[in-house]
Amino acid sequence: MVYFVEAGRAPRGTVWEKPLLLSALVTVTISLLFSAFPQIDLAIARLFYVEGQGFPASEMDALKTFRAIGQYFPLTLSIVLLTGLILKLAYPSRPCLFAPRFTLYFTSLFLLGPALLVNGILKPIFDRPRPRNVTELGGADLFVPAWSMGGDFFDDRSFVSGEVAVVACLVPLAFFVPVVWRRCVLVLLSAFVAATALNRMAFGAHFLSDALIAAALIGMLAVGLWYLIYVRPGAASCDVKLDAELSRLGFALRDHRQRTIRRARLSIARLARSFARLYPLRQPAGTARPSEA
Repeated sequence: MVYFVEAGRAPRGTVWEKPLLLSALVTVTISLLFSAFPQIDLAIARLFYVEGQGFPASEMDALKTFRAIGQYFPLTLSIVLLTGLILKLAYPSRPCLFAPRFTLYFTSLFLLGPALLVNGILKPIFDRPRPRNVTELGGADLFVPAWSMGGDFFDDRSFVSGEVAVVACLVPLAFFVPVVWRRCVLVLLSAFVAATALNRMAFGAHFLSDALIAAALIGMLAVGLWYLIYVRPGAASCDVKLDAELSRLGFALRDHRQRTIRRARLSIARLARSFARLYPLRQPAGTARPSEA
């Protein structure tokens, strides 16, 4: 499988020439906006709230199905990438099913983004209750702005949206398709992220800032990994080096597996001989031995 990656260049001296800086500025701007005007979160959340009913959209089967798609589609991609890696290690003499840098990029993005940054760092630290749990929307907990520590809330946290972060990891796929399809795929994947965010807000599970900051953080991480894996000097040879390293590891694992099997067979054979010496077969009573016939 061949991937087309094009490194576009913007006019020198502009912020567009530095996408990592641009993504960081976007993240900081969004964070400052919602920290300075936290009422925006409540105003948007009230659009989905019905007095006496809470967030009725959370009971709609169509939205539940869409949420399941948002959960399982990225999981499917992860399983496919893992399968390709396992096949390469099992058959080290064959080329990788996917380009090694492609696998490395998206594996790193999923592990460092949703797994580590969102669920490993931000959610345990920032104890922000979900919209459906705050007093302004029929709950029992105090509203906490974005990036606020909160204080005494330690369950069912809202900041940031893990599902939006997972789906946002799919957006860089647009840069691995042929150029003529790139814009179309980028728009579709971005719309998927936006629809996932709206779905979570309609469920009363996340504020607008939870979704936007999650997407912005994943965008910043995606750009950083892109530069590290695809743009830095010497990155072009990484596919060959990674393929060779995976082949070396695959051959090493195969040799270790064969040695382990041989040792297991020898151990079983020794055990069988020892058992035969300790417990020789007894002939039925009345049966003459060959030497006595």
